[in-house]
Amino acid sequence: MMHISSINQLGPEIRNARKALGLSQTDLSLATGLSIKFLSQLETGKADNPGLANVIDIVRALGGQVDINWLEVTASSDPDASDDAGAGAGADENPDGARA
Repeated sequence: MMHISSINQLGPEIRNARKALGLSQTDLSLATGLSIKFLSQLETGKADNPGLANVIDIVRALGGQVDINWLEVTASSDPDASDDAGAGAGADENPDGARA
């Protein structure tokens, strides 16, 4: 089970899980529809904004699930934001809107 509390952990954890399953980046690319280049950039920490929908697709292809603790995400993503500034932000947004 992966527990990721920082975006910096995402790529290495995905790589470890992929390799533990004996999958190549090509295999994961075929399973997710994402490019090998993107997966390589993600695994090496060079993908600036992987997008939630992409991360969910990758984790599902690796046989996992995604549980998000929004309190941790909010607290760690913007330390300058006040508690009131983000309350309800994105509540009406489609979580799949990351893909066109």
